[in-house]
Amino acid sequence: MKTSSAVVLFGVVASLGASLPHSRADRWKPSAPQRVAANDNRRPAGTIRDGKLELKLDVVNAQWFPEAESGPSVTMQAFAEAGRAPEIPGPMIRVPEGTEIHVTIHNSLPDSEVVVHGLHTRPAMRDDVVRIPAGATREVTFQSGPPGTYFYWATSTRKPLQYRVAKDSQLSGAIIVDPRVGPPPTDRTFVIGVYSDDPDSAAGRDPHPREIAVLNGKSWPYTERLTFTEGDTVAWRVINASPGPHPMHLHGFYFNAERSGVEGSDSALSVSAISRANTKLVLSGATMAIRFVPNKRGNWLFHCHLALHVDGMSTLQNVLKTRPMHEMERDHAKMNHGINEMAGLIIGIHVLPRGNLAAVANVPSRNLRLLIQSSPRGYSHKPAIGFVLQNGADPKRDSVMLPGPTLFLEKGRPVRITLVNRLKVPTAVHWHGMEIDSYPDGVAGWSGMPGKIAPVIQPADSFIAEFTPPRAGTFIYHSHVNELLQTNSGMYGALIVTDSAHRFDPRIDKIILVGGGGPGNIEARSTGMVNGTNAPQMELEAGTTYRLHIIQIHPQAMVIFRLGTDSTTARWTPVAKDGADLPLEQSTPRAATVLMGAGENGVFLYTPERPGLQKLNVQTRLAGWQIPVLVFVRPPKALAATKPD
Repeated sequence: MKTSSAVVLFGVVASLGASLPHSRADRWKPSAPQRVAANDNRRPAGTIRDGKLELKLDVVNAQWFPEAESGPSVTMQAFAEAGRAPEIPGPMIRVPEGTEIHVTIHNSLPDSEVVVHGLHTRPAMRDDVVRIPAGATREVTFQSGPPGTYFYWATSTRKPLQYRVAKDSQLSGAIIVDPRVGPPPTDRTFVIGVYSDDPDSAAGRDPHPREIAVLNGKSWPYTERLTFTEGDTVAWRVINASPGPHPMHLHGFYFNAERSGVEGSDSALSVSAISRANTKLVLSGATMAIRFVPNKRGNWLFHCHLALHVDGMSTLQNVLKTRPMHEMERDHAKMNHGINEMAGLIIGIHVLPRGNLAAVANVPSRNLRLLIQSSPRGYSHKPAIGFVLQNGADPKRDSVMLPGPTLFLEKGRPVRITLVNRLKVPTAVHWHGMEIDSYPDGVAGWSGMPGKIAPVIQPADSFIAEFTPPRAGTFIYHSHVNELLQTNSGMYGALIVTDSAHRFDPRIDKIILVGGGGPGNIEARSTGMVNGTNAPQMELEAGTTYRLHIIQIHPQAMVIFRLGTDSTTARWTPVAKDGADLPLEQSTPRAATVLMGAGENGVFLYTPERPGLQKLNVQTRLAGWQIPVLVFVRPPKALAATKPD
């Protein structure tokens, strides 16, 4: 449904910037910091009467416990609904389409003006803001606009959303507009927030960045655990009110992205938009609505695939105390894998069985033996951690393949992969994007079912991952333990599943695998590598159509791929996303450029038209690293001369 500009103008602020009389403002009494309540976004705030929502909010200092309720805390700024405890994220505004929304906001901060964004009619033609001096009260009235996922946010530091990381970083709340008619909503809403505090950087010393990332005000393992039954339909809304992008990955299942938007607008995805995925990048200030069916029992995760936002060292303690890296890494090594080894943007999912397991066909398994080893000679002579696929004799103990060997499996044929850990530290391997049983999924201490939970692979021990690939496509395997060290250092590889309709021909199937080029940590980003080198090349033939399998598994990067010359961009046709074939209406020619977050991949058809030099430029979205893949396009081979009759 479109909203005309006249309607948008009609929904402007009725009393934007108007002070309340002193007698009303005096009702807001400052008090000692209250304790923040984590807001699960189940309860709409305010009261609706006769098609109008009345909501009173206060901006206060409050004590926030993003982990355990008995754990460390920090004083943060938070929204509080009148008569209720402060909440992170802020109280959810949820109304039917056509509702008039009236919000009264008081600023109880003693010495800071608060600027509130997002309290306006959608779609927004401009960013109307409400400025509230310390101790003052303002009112704003606006129309809900069309159905969608929106949000409001505030700052006391005059920072844009992309730089809001301090004590005001959790001043965000969801705005959900439902259709006028239809069944009662059963979806869930998750708001992403990130808090950072770096006194060293602020003081001009060497920076030691620390941050904690939360979903609905909590960090794993203290986030909400959700329980479903096989075959349920699950609908979620995700709001990224944090300063950075987040590639959100769902283990075990694909989801359909139905809507996407930003703070001021939201719309259903177009027919040509790529909607099916198991990993989707959500940029700062963006929203998405997804739907999926968890059809396999067991424990699963939905999480950000940036290692910094799920790493067990990203805790509030490490934000408040600038501890040296070696001390944090020592404590990290002692953690309970799967529970405390991770932290941050993670939601745990339990899927209960619905009936008995289906009988499994007795098909002989293919056996593979994958060794996990280390070498002092890795990328740029740095120590490396990686895989070796054993064929015959035992390989050298200090040998690794960088990146890991491409594994070729067959759809419908069981595989039995013995993972042998020859490292000095525990590890685990995740089969990223695969719709397999929970137990071999690779999250140590979590994957599986009660009574059968997958263990971490201890040094000098092994684990057998048994599964049957249910679909042909392009996938990834990588470490799911301390990815800043292990995945960055080389524990990643491509996984190709074939069938009669999806064969792999090395002549036309080209893998472009982007990953880390050495260990990284929360203070330093690993450089990038393409197919194990920083000087990759590819040779193609003019007139031949190729399948480019582009895989992005660098756990600390958002990567832009662009194919063409220095002055022109080529065209290609996407045919698959995250291992799933695209429907014809989404598989259409377009400019050969794509942005991918960690864990995303795609297959693109590309036909070079003429001989010459091209580049597949691979670079981080922001300042970081850039690697050009030189593409040498040679002339087509001459047709063989035919003999005269």
